[in-house]
Amino acid sequence: MAHEWEQIGVRLKEDRPLQGWDAAAEQDPETTANDLAHAILFGRAQAALEAIAAGGAGLTTDHARALHFANEMAELRHYGPLIAVADGLPTLAPGVRDVIAGLRERGLWDGQPAWNL
Repeated sequence: MAHEWEQIGVRLKEDRPLQGWDAAAEQDPETTANDLAHAILFGRAQAALEAIAAGGAGLTTDHARALHFANEMAELRHYGPLIAVADGLPTLAPGVRDVIAGLRERGLWDGQPAWNL
């Protein structure tokens, strides 16, 4: 009885590590701001980020959904999550608050509600 073996080639692709928002803003502030604005708008995550900045007590399932989609868009552009955990509580990831603070002056938040961080 003859045995046939099929050889399958495997191509491995190494993904780039996800950048932190703080490091990305230092390297290329304009692109980072544009990418963050796009991620927030895509996820409709402004209210969720404001709730996290306020301590996270008022987070809802709608906020979680918005953060999920914003984080997905951020990851597609090779950024880390928009939120982190400090002392067991959600907080904005390092650099996110600073990048958000510059969105309006860069013209990336025109026509959107003002931030309350």
